[in-house]
Amino acid sequence: MTTPPTSSTITPPIMRAARAIAHTNIALIKYWGKRPGAPDQNLPAVGSLSLTLERLRSDTTVRPAERDSFILDEQEDPGAAAKVFRHLDRVWSAAHSTPRPACAVVSHNHLPTAAGLASSASGFAALTLAAAASFHLDLADRGALSALARRGSGSAARSLWGGFVRLDRGERADGADCRAHQLFRPDHWDLRLLVVHTAKGKKPVGSTDGMQRSADTSPYYPAWVATSEADLAAGERALTDRDLTALGTVMEHSCFKMHSCMLATVPPLMYWNGTTLAAIQEVWEARRQGLEAYVTSDAGPHVKVLCRPEVAGPLAARLAAVPGVHAVDTLAPGPDAAVELL
Repeated sequence: MTTPPTSSTITPPIMRAARAIAHTNIALIKYWGKRPGAPDQNLPAVGSLSLTLERLRSDTTVRPAERDSFILDEQEDPGAAAKVFRHLDRVWSAAHSTPRPACAVVSHNHLPTAAGLASSASGFAALTLAAAASFHLDLADRGALSALARRGSGSAARSLWGGFVRLDRGERADGADCRAHQLFRPDHWDLRLLVVHTAKGKKPVGSTDGMQRSADTSPYYPAWVATSEADLAAGERALTDRDLTALGTVMEHSCFKMHSCMLATVPPLMYWNGTTLAAIQEVWEARRQGLEAYVTSDAGPHVKVLCRPEVAGPLAARLAAVPGVHAVDTLAPGPDAAVELL
């Protein structure tokens, strides 16, 4: 009689080479702060609602190798490598009990890194999807993959889909109910998002450190968490109705509540510069003159502007003329993340 194999005697499938492309996303209803939970779960204190963007993307390949290696934008990045390999361990352990095989990871960001343009969202989404394909995980269960991506970067959970996406806060300590899902596909609403570049280089304080500082010291942090669900509900209604005024109003409200919380942190978190404020003022002046558009900004100096397609051109020209603005990108809703075996 043959003894059935146990988990310790089953040979894991041979690792495959895979490539994934994921686009970044911009939170329309913001996420800032973590809630308590099991170690290494990276659980958001609030839910969030985002728009995935065309063109701004990460392209990542995972291959079997003799030793672990990580190349970002054609350069070794020792600082990021530890985070990458730790995330590969998470993805591997989701389906296997054996030690993870060595991997060669090559990634290219088609957007500035660590500048407040959510490069970590597209980066960890692409890494999760490429590793999942390489390690023989179920690629059809995007909800489970979004929970894995979230453990690398909270916003990465949303970049597995295109269009308009919601990440639920969840309640469980193990993060099983903290997953993203697509609300609407990219063609649900033909909007434009202008990215106004107001600085070059990396931001001085990373989002993870900044979130913890705010939670520990900002007197506004409890109010920020308590009011987030109402913003999410209002944002989702506005998306369903394609109501730009309603969406823009709650989007700006969410943004400025988040930055108020940051400013009240000890020491203060000021991600903006003078050009950031000038660009915001220019959008508000344009709106008073009949060009309906609304601003948001993440943990970085750049300004994002939501508007209809017919407003995008005139508004981009005005913003490009603001002193200190380096460039203005005009972006449409972006696609789902994609993966292929090599």
